[in-house]
Order: sequence, then structure tokens, then C-alpha cells
Amino acid sequence: MNQAKADMRDITLAFHIGAPNTDNGQLTWSLRKDAQRLLEQGVMIRRPGTYLAALNQMLRKQTQDSVSAQERAALLAGIVKDQDISRIILTNSGFLGMPGWMLSGGRLYRNAGSNTAALRGVFPDTPCEFFLGLRNPATLIGPVYKSQSGRSWKQFTAGTDFLNLRWSDVVADIQDSNPGCRITVWCNEETPVIWPNILGQVTGLGDGFRFAGELDITRGIISEAGYERLEAYLENRPGLSEDQRERVRALFLSYYHSEEAIEEEIDLPGWSQALVDDMSESYFADAELIRRMPGVTFLS
Repeated sequence: MNQAKADMRDITLAFHIGAPNTDNGQLTWSLRKDAQRLLEQGVMIRRPGTYLAALNQMLRKQTQDSVSAQERAALLAGIVKDQDISRIILTNSGFLGMPGWMLSGGRLYRNAGSNTAALRGVFPDTPCEFFLGLRNPATLIGPVYKSQSGRSWKQFTAGTDFLNLRWSDVVADIQDSNPGCRITVWCNEETPVIWPNILGQVTGLGDGFRFAGELDITRGIISEAGYERLEAYLENRPGLSEDQRERVRALFLSYYHSEEAIEEEIDLPGWSQALVDDMSESYFADAELIRRMPGVTFLS
């Protein structure tokens, strides 16, 4: 593929930007099961290890120096290779920001707008969309804190008012910094039921494509017997609509979910059950606010 072809403006970049500790890379692995079928639809899903180093190098360079159109085209060509595609899916929870600074300034990812704008700026002439899975800060902060080692709890939290953390601020910052780019949002807590919908939106194929990995998230939180019954039930009813399949997944999860898999122990300095409950209530209210934000596609 020559560089002119790699610079095609009819390619859409689908950036899955996290959040951290939501799907934990499952989006890539679920879609990779259908990699060839997706290519036939003009959709490319690459393993992050094949492009992140080059992309991060370009991000660093454009903050310090000018980047030529030829360099941008070469980067895109390196990702696309010789495939004839119309959509590329790039995923990395680090696109939002460094884990250790997630609460910097007392806000969730206060640099989300500038970081996504820098990402967008690598390919300024290529249409892009952003995809973001939210997670309750009450269950998110602990895993993110433990995933980094450079900052103490006091440094990490930096006097944050935990009841004033709003994903709606993050979404608004991304929108303001990336005019013209669609943003699609969902709650991680609903992912097991709506996973095929998420895959359909990220690939741009909607619900007309049956994904081999549609039960990947469900499998991790359901008993083996329940999973086998669910899989058999869906296989024997290929004519079900996606809405019907979604209701089936929800029903099986209600009967066969694994308490051990879905329970989350929260043990952080100074936290109480009352604080966790209040944070959760604020999170769900904030999700409803995001659902009503103009220009946001909210999956539920």
C-alpha cells in the first residue's frame, strides 16, 4: 500500500479509550475471533502491541515538534498494511491518561479532553469516534490505585472529594476538545448484557452482525452449567432478534450468576460502606445525566 492510499480520508478511526479496569482488553480479543470476517466488512481490529509504540512515539513528537503529512501517512500505512478497509479500531485505556494521575486536581481524568485531542490530532484529516465504558468510581479507584506504584494513597487521592467525581465532566471535556467526533458511552456494570451491542457499535456494524465473542463477558460471571445452557438456548434459536437475545442473557444471568465473580471487596484507607453507597448513588445519577447529554450515544 502506498502512502497516498494509507492517508485515505474515508477511513474512520474508532478509538476505544477505556475506562481502565473495565473490559481489560476483552474488546480486542472478542473482536479478534472474527478478524477475517470483519476485514471482509472493511473493519480492522489490531492487537495494541502492533501499533501502540509507534502511536505513542508520534504523540510525543507532535508535542515537541511538527509532524509532516508524510509521517502521519506512514504511521497509518503501518497500521493498515495492505488491507482495503474503511474502519480501524484502536484501543488503550491509557488514552485517557496515566493511572497514577487519575484523580489529579480532584477530578476524574482532568486531562481527558487534551489527551483525546492529541490522539485525534495524529490523524487530523481522518474521521474519528470515541468509545468509553464507565465504571463506578467506588469500585474503580481501588484497582487503578493498585495498578500503579509511583504514588502513595495520599498523593494519588490528593484531597479528592469522592462524592464529587463526575464522568459527565470527562465526557463533556472530550466533546468540547473534539468537535465533530462522535462519542459512545456505556456503564461497565451492564456490559455482560449489552456486550454484543457494544461490539456492534465499535465496529460500526450494528446488530446485523453476529459476533463469535458475544458471550465472552457473560462467561466470566456465570456458572459453567448456566453458560452451557445459555449457549445451547441461543444456538437453537438463531432467529431471535438482538433485543430478544439481550433479554435472554439478562434472564440467564439473574438465575446463574456467580456471586464470587461479581462481588467486589473495597478496602481503602478511610472508606466506609456509607461512603461507597453514596458514591454509587452519585455515579448512577451521573450516568443518567450522561444519557441525556446532546451528541452522546448511550448504550444500555
